[in-house]
Amino acid sequence: MPSDSRLLVLGYPKCGNVWLRGLLSDLLKAGGIGFRQVMTDHPMAPVLESMDLGIKDQARQDQIRFEPLRAYQDIPGVFSWAIPDIHAYAAATSMAHSHSLWRPETDGLIRAFSHRVLIVRDPRDVAVSWARWMFTPFNRLHRPTRHMTPEALLAADLPLRVTEWAVHQRSWLMETAADLSTHVVFYEHLMDDAPRELARIARYLGLEVEEKLLAEVAARHALGEMKRKQPHHVFRGGWGGWLEHLDDRQIHMAQRQCGAVMKILGYPLNRADSVGWTPERLRAPERMMER
Repeated sequence: MPSDSRLLVLGYPKCGNVWLRGLLSDLLKAGGIGFRQVMTDHPMAPVLESMDLGIKDQARQDQIRFEPLRAYQDIPGVFSWAIPDIHAYAAATSMAHSHSLWRPETDGLIRAFSHRVLIVRDPRDVAVSWARWMFTPFNRLHRPTRHMTPEALLAADLPLRVTEWAVHQRSWLMETAADLSTHVVFYEHLMDDAPRELARIARYLGLEVEEKLLAEVAARHALGEMKRKQPHHVFRGGWGGWLEHLDDRQIHMAQRQCGAVMKILGYPLNRADSVGWTPERLRAPERMMER
């Protein structure tokens, strides 16, 4: 990865974005890239750092929201600040991350970054994780809900969550121009073998990192460590939790709403499909593999 490369990490909320950011920050360092964040020097950083933002170290991380006319430094629900020159911003950070979907109107802003890594996770597990996340102290304050339990919120929120997921995934996986290079990593693959997935990302970024260092990076961000570092953000982890939390009617609804995208990616569509299923069946769309 040349020193002037600029990395953008992408993902729909609750797809493992915090985990991937931690892994990639250490991967860049292991590859000899000096790690820097624009937000570290922002005058609001000390003020934000004194607050509960739901995610530790959020105040000094570079998160971006892409809008048609401008990109914004963004902490959802708390802080937003316009980026006057996206190219200067991209050149000043080692890695930024965004939950934004791809749109033709934002393509020029996104291209300020030379490399993109997109994390993908089963939308039903995303919905389960989101419902829990919404009952953390931060979200109870900034995103209050009328629902009394995560289970009640999940039941009401599931259609919206899986529909938004499908729109987000289609935008990055199926609608971008052929020359917009993006590396796809599956959350489930990271769970199964993080060092292997880090090696694949390192090759995409042009980094030379020894296997020993890849294993060390993965160990520093293993589930137990992540729960300790991010107690309000990381719960059980793993994959397939939707089988326990969703009933047959909800599973069928999710299949109707986003089954086409799940099928392309290799996710099981229902309980019957999940029998014997392993993450090895997951694959990026062919148009992504050709890049």
